[in-house]
Amino acid sequence: MSPLARRLYLPSIATAAFGTAISLYGVLHNLYNVSALGTLALVAAIPALSYCLTARATQASDDQLAETHRTGYRLALQHVAMGLLDPPAPPDGGERAVEDDTQKAPPTKSVILPDNVWPFRPREDDRRAV
Repeated sequence: MSPLARRLYLPSIATAAFGTAISLYGVLHNLYNVSALGTLALVAAIPALSYCLTARATQASDDQLAETHRTGYRLALQHVAMGLLDPPAPPDGGERAVEDDTQKAPPTKSVILPDNVWPFRPREDDRRAV
């Protein structure tokens, strides 16, 4: 927590509690001015209190960071043990592929395609959809 948030935390809680108590006292005794003063103190304490709570919630301690690192390391070891991080097998071309289809495809428009990508049929193909 930042030094400013640490210094504002207790006074903002005290001001909010004081404002709530004064406001309730004014409401119960029909004292409008006292109730308004308590509400004003409560509303004035809310921004400082929200800043302190936000700074506290977003601050990760060294122990939390170390525990997160250890958990990630254990998960990676578990994935390695299960075989989830092995490199993928090379493509075989699929079930209906002939032996020539498993080889490297010729470049199309000066683009070298990976082994598992087939080029489109040429446009002069006269087959039609049924």
